[in-house]
Amino acid sequence: MQLNRRSISTIFLILGMTFLAIGISTDNTTFSYAAIAFVLISLITGGRWMRPRKK
Repeated sequence: MQLNRRSISTIFLILGMTFLAIGISTDNTTFSYAAIAFVLISLITGGRWMRPRKK
């Protein structure tokens, strides 16, 4: 089964934003660290910023 990397990136971004909202509202740093991890995973799986630039 092959998953679309763009949809995985979107899912991780939404999870990251959700964990960030929970972390800010409850003042819990664990949720904030999880949010940072999910957003970074989203950036890596999206791959747009890692591609070489077109000249």
